[in-house]
Amino acid sequence: MEDKAKRSLGGKLAVWVFWIYCAWFTWSLLNDIWLPGPPSGNSSGVRGTTSTDGFNSFSSVLVLGVVGAILGAIAWYTRPRDPDA
Repeated sequence: MEDKAKRSLGGKLAVWVFWIYCAWFTWSLLNDIWLPGPPSGNSSGVRGTTSTDGFNSFSSVLVLGVVGAILGAIAWYTRPRDPDA
């Protein structure tokens, strides 16, 4: 009978943290895009707030994507490996 490679406790924790982060990232992205709400400051005729809101959304997606890539790399690095390799 073959022994399957098993993930360590730290590896399991890394995978759980990665998937929870992915769910939170998706919720955050949908919250920024799908439910943006009324534009802030447009009622007074101030220009440029839409581009500022777009930049804030883009920068938050960029930062959250980098953090997700780091967590994904940690989860991948702690994957179970074949003991014979």
